[in-house]
Amino acid sequence: MTKCYLDSNILVYLKNADSPFHKATLSLVINLTETGVDVFLSPLAIDEFLHNFAREVKAKRITNIFEVLDKALEEILDLPKLEIVNPPIERTAQKKVVKYMEKYQLHARDAYHLLICLENNIDGFATFDKDFGKVFKAKVLEKAL
Repeated sequence: MTKCYLDSNILVYLKNADSPFHKATLSLVINLTETGVDVFLSPLAIDEFLHNFAREVKAKRITNIFEVLDKALEEILDLPKLEIVNPPIERTAQKKVVKYMEKYQLHARDAYHLLICLENNIDGFATFDKDFGKVFKAKVLEKAL
């Protein structure tokens, strides 16, 4: 694997030290960056991270939610070798989402993440989401965890 896309759950666990997945996620991200793997995010993954992490912050009854979100996002954006990639904008590419949903039994958002990876030649995917099992079995993407 030379390139790895980070799913939003990786970002949430990375920034939530109370998560049971925090240590594994931190180890994964360190391993990826130290071994020279280019790390990728999309605006979709960032959106999902902000939404889910905000819920976790609110549940802890932290009052300065926006400060916490801003700091967490800044730390993520400072990851070594991080690039932000956009989804394709062509109409024919958009139609692939439904095909990926059907072929790999993915939800629409997950199929969209897959589209982003494939259209940007990203060969690895880091996630705790079990929905990508068929994608990994088919060797479409390499699992980073």
